[in-house]
This record gives sequence, structure tokens and C-alpha cells, in this order.
Amino acid sequence: MKKNTPLIIATLLIGVTVVLNFMVPEPGEYAKQGDRISNLVPLTFDKWASEGDLPVSDDVKRILGTEDVINRNYIRPGGNDRILLSLVFSGGHRHSMHPPEVCYQSQGHTLVGRSNIDLLPDCEATVLNLTHGSGYETLVNYWFFSEGRETPSYMWHQVHLVLNQIFFSSQPSVLIRFSTQVHNGNQEEAQALLTEFAAQAVPVIRGKLPSSDNESSEMTASAQ
Repeated sequence: MKKNTPLIIATLLIGVTVVLNFMVPEPGEYAKQGDRISNLVPLTFDKWASEGDLPVSDDVKRILGTEDVINRNYIRPGGNDRILLSLVFSGGHRHSMHPPEVCYQSQGHTLVGRSNIDLLPDCEATVLNLTHGSGYETLVNYWFFSEGRETPSYMWHQVHLVLNQIFFSSQPSVLIRFSTQVHNGNQEEAQALLTEFAAQAVPVIRGKLPSSDNESSEMTASAQ
């Protein structure tokens, strides 16, 4: 019985959250975050540099369920190393957030592997290995950020959103996603590249994303 206690508690918590998900109303107004965060996130992280935001097609916006998206390619000079940084904001309602697997598969990718990794000592990410009919392979790391809480799990992210709506009357939420092409089937090399980029980018991005702590700090600073 003791061995099953954590599972039972988790199941009950998820069940309660599902019920609350339908009972708690969505916020009536939502301030777009993408443009503001885009101006705050630098175009360089150490040796990685970007030329700026990439356009997001109408089809991608429709699949994501939000127009509040940042996409940037970061390139390391002197090589073919390229990483796509994507920040997908919630669009003001819980149901605009869904696992990236859904988006990738709707765009013709095939999911051939899924796992978790400690991307950084304090950052766990979901890893997707994807192939495309045109012959290339992509490695993806992603996780969710909401009110300072981070999780690689879509399920627990939904729990966070409902709790945020109950206790904070808000739910600033973002999907953080890094991806890169796998060359010659070498997934270890591709993951090493993502991990190297994450070490430079994640601490900075965290400091720019909306959270109750950040908002309190900004209000305190503006009052002084």
C-alpha cells in the first residue's frame, strides 16, 4: 500500500485538476508577451548569434492556437551548427498549450523516439527524435514555464495552469523549445549542441519570462 501511495495521490490530484479545469473560467483579457520578450531576449549568447525573429506562417499559428510566438535561428560562426529557439506563449487560455509532438506530426514529421534529459542541473527537458519524409532528422528539447514553475510534462503543466488561475487569477505560460538537425544520425552530437546552447541561453531567457516574482520586482522598481 505504501508503495502505491504516491501514485494514488498523483492520480487524485490530476483528477481534481481535470474537474477544476472545466470549472475555472479562462481569463477575459490577455496581454501579448511575444513582442515584449523578443525585445528583451538578446540576439547573441556567447558565440551564438541570430539575425532576428523569423516569420511564423498562418498555418503554424493555426496549429499552435496562438499568434504569440518567437522563432529565431541561432548560428555559431565558422560551422553548420544551427539551433532554432522557439517560445510559444499561451495566448491567454490553457487549451492553446499542447505537446510539440502534435505540431511536428501535423507538419509531416514522424516521432521515432521520446525521452527526458537533465538539460541543465536545474532544468529537465523532454527530448524528441523526429524524422521527416524529405530525409532529415531533428532533435528537440522542450519544457513548459508558468509563474516560475518549470516542467517537461504537459500533464503537470496543465495542473500548474489551473492552480495559477485559482490562486493568482493569471496564467502567464510559455513553451520553451530548442531544436537542431541531426547530422549523419549522430544524436549524441546534436544533443551536446543543444546542451551547450542551453547553458548560455536558459538563464537569460528565464529572467525575461513573465512570472509573479518578476512582476513584483518590476512594480517595486517602478515605485522607487
